[in-house]
Amino acid sequence: MDGVRKMSESEFCPNCGKLIKPNDEFCPNCGARIAAKKKSRQEYRAKEGTQKSTSVPKNELATTVNRQPMKKKNKIIFSCLGILVVAFIAFYAWGSNHYQRQNQVDQITAYLKNPHENMAQYVTADNPAVHVTNAALKPTQNYYFSHSRAADQMGEALKYSDNYDNVSLVQSGRYLLFFPKYTLKFETFSPQIKTNHANSTIYVNGKKVGGVNGSGEEYYKKTDPLFPGKYHISVKSVASGHNLAAEKTANIFSNDAINMNIKTVNFMIKSVAGADIYINDKKAGTVGKDGTKDFKDYPATDDMKIYVVIKVGGHEIKSKVIDYDELGFDDDDDSSSNVIKPEWPGLISQDDAESMLQNAFNSPDEDDFVGGAENKGYQELHGQVGNFNDDDDIIEYDMECNVVSVSPAPGNCSNVVYKITYTFEHDDYEHKQVMLYSGAVFHQDGDESDSQKIKSIGNGKIISDKKYNN
Repeated sequence: MDGVRKMSESEFCPNCGKLIKPNDEFCPNCGARIAAKKKSRQEYRAKEGTQKSTSVPKNELATTVNRQPMKKKNKIIFSCLGILVVAFIAFYAWGSNHYQRQNQVDQITAYLKNPHENMAQYVTADNPAVHVTNAALKPTQNYYFSHSRAADQMGEALKYSDNYDNVSLVQSGRYLLFFPKYTLKFETFSPQIKTNHANSTIYVNGKKVGGVNGSGEEYYKKTDPLFPGKYHISVKSVASGHNLAAEKTANIFSNDAINMNIKTVNFMIKSVAGADIYINDKKAGTVGKDGTKDFKDYPATDDMKIYVVIKVGGHEIKSKVIDYDELGFDDDDDSSSNVIKPEWPGLISQDDAESMLQNAFNSPDEDDFVGGAENKGYQELHGQVGNFNDDDDIIEYDMECNVVSVSPAPGNCSNVVYKITYTFEHDDYEHKQVMLYSGAVFHQDGDESDSQKIKSIGNGKIISDKKYNN
């Protein structure tokens, strides 16, 4: 029993497990300091067994780490990157199509023909000193608005070529960092404005350019660089105490001098009463009730264009343009000697209208009517002639046409007012009947005067009806 007690009282080194004496301060085997509380062999073995049972092999630990799932944060990052890549591919495909050269040229051409659009962002100048603004490009747009076919031809050419006449298609920057931006590069011009009066002031599109230099009868002023286009040029001067002015519209596409000599002329316009008179695209007066308008000492340029405009049924009708210089008038003649009669598109002459109506009322021919035999007027006259011929009370009859007025109408047409005087011979009396027709319409289907046809004979009413005894 004593032996057992002594063994139980024996203690072991907590570091190496060797048997030590109760009073040992240091382990005789490993030299470790013995703590105040020493473990028995049973306690040491129990602790060692627990540590061994909870330890994990290194290769098993490594395998467990490799099988850890991807963190949620990383999944989100990679998903976003994938979406961005797909979005960029779609964006680039869209941009490559939307901003392709042909599409940009089409858009620029459309803006070029529309003066209401802002054009500056699509244009550069050949002269870097020229400031490109929307206002500076309005004359260019105004020209191509009136010459849309020329703009379309230029646009088609620039889709496949970099140059067309004085215009180039150049790359100027990029859209959205990736897609080339194309602009039109225009050549600018600085023509000289010439006149024959000293102390003249030049204006271009209402903006003062400045006074003139020169001597004798040749004075000039060079303009600042201008984009090509349609410009309104005016010269104002004072001579012999009279204020003189000349205006014209000029299409500037070169540096050629523009002649703005001022001269005074006398002439008369004969046209439809109430028609507005335009000289060089500016209203200069209105035709009076008597169908005339006098112009005395009127300042005229060497390239003076005249036309008149009337309103019919809500439509404006413009006469043919007259070049004053081609008339061959002497400038010092009075206005009654220099008479200008503007012509209207499709207007029938009074003599031709009278002749056609005379024939139609006597013996209607379907070829003289718009629509031929289906024309209502033709059918009415054809029936009327048949009725006259079948009337046994009428021994013979005659008719006479007198045209009262001819005026222009829309669509190459003419409005005609006329009288028809019928004379019917009966056994014991003569019957005279006068009818006034208004609303008759003639239509010219071509450029020749013989292409006129009756569209409508109008509406007639009796204004005189008398009988005379034989």
